[in-house]
Parts: sequence; C-alpha cells; structure tokens
Amino acid sequence: MRTYMALALAAVISGSFAGDIRLPADGDIYSTQVAKAAAHDPDTDFRALRFGWLDSKARARGGDDDVLRQEMFTAANAGEDTTVRDKAEQILSIDYTDLWGHKLLRQSCAVLKDDACAELHHFVEFGLLDSIIHSGDGKSCKTGWEAVQVKEEYFVLGMMGIKFERQALVMADGHTCDAMQGTDEKGATVTYYFNIDAMWADEAKMFQK
Repeated sequence: MRTYMALALAAVISGSFAGDIRLPADGDIYSTQVAKAAAHDPDTDFRALRFGWLDSKARARGGDDDVLRQEMFTAANAGEDTTVRDKAEQILSIDYTDLWGHKLLRQSCAVLKDDACAELHHFVEFGLLDSIIHSGDGKSCKTGWEAVQVKEEYFVLGMMGIKFERQALVMADGHTCDAMQGTDEKGATVTYYFNIDAMWADEAKMFQK
C-alpha cells in the first residue's frame, strides 16, 4: 500500500490542489464531480461523485485513510483543530467522498476562523449526505438509502443520533441491504435499511478479477 508521501508525489504529476487537498485529475466521473464540488458548484452531482468513486483511478491508486481518520478523531477529542484540519485534508486527498473528513474539516475551519473553508465543506458534507438520504426513506430494503461505502452508513446513523448495535444482511425485493439496528436518543430500538447493491456488485467484480 502506498504511503501518503508517495500519493502526494503522484498528485504533483497528475492532480491539482484546493487549499491543501489534492484533487484528482483523471478525466473520470469522480474527478469531474470532485472538481465541481471543490469549486462550490451548485450543479455538482453528489450521487455521481459517490458512485464514481467505485470505478475511479483515485480509488485504484489506494491510500491508507483508516489511520488518518483515527488520528483525526483523536485530535478532535483533544481540541487540536490545526491537526484535525491537516488530517482531514489528507483524508480528502485520498477519498473526497469521506463525510467525516468534510464534517471535521468544516468544524476545525470554523474554529480557526477560516470561513471560506468552513462554508465549502459544509456545502460538500451536506451535498453528499443529501444524496444518500434523498435516495429512499430507510424504512425497508425496497426503500433503503443507497450506500456506496459502509462508512456512509455509520455517518448517517451518527447524524441521526443512533447508537449502533448490530447489522444484518437482507435480500428482498431484488435488492441487497444492510439492516442496521440501534437505539435512538429516546432509548427505542430502531432499524434502518441501506441499499448496498452498488457495493455488492463492486465486490462481485473484484472476485471476477
């Protein structure tokens, strides 16, 4: 797996930067929509951006954002906003669809009085989020919210104040879904469904390769 420094070097050759976030420049759907989102373009197709990630050259290049995400959360808990910003920018240079990256970058920029940064990442965070929650109502597999990555599911539940407890794979009405059970803020047990057809198809392609 390539290091972040190696990825940064590749970006000098094939990408561009928005602030300290490296933007892909591969000519694919993901790159096109990332460029629009980073330019605060109201015509950004956030669903296409998210789905475009699956077949993107940026994804194929790889990058270990799990460690960066943990470091970002640790810094956020410690109130280290400059570090949060740095880690979030590195995460978004790897995967611009990362909702936690946009959320914590928005919050750190607000604290650091960088209003333009905070406004941009508010726009992208909620553009991505809206593209998920407007894809269904989450009440059944048939009407489940479309998810491209599992971390999207946990983000949505977190934004709803749901304490996650367990997940079950459900196949119904021609769809494959994650049934995510948890407890809401009133202590009631709730279940929300995420349509993972795209992830299922992506895994099938990987096995074929």
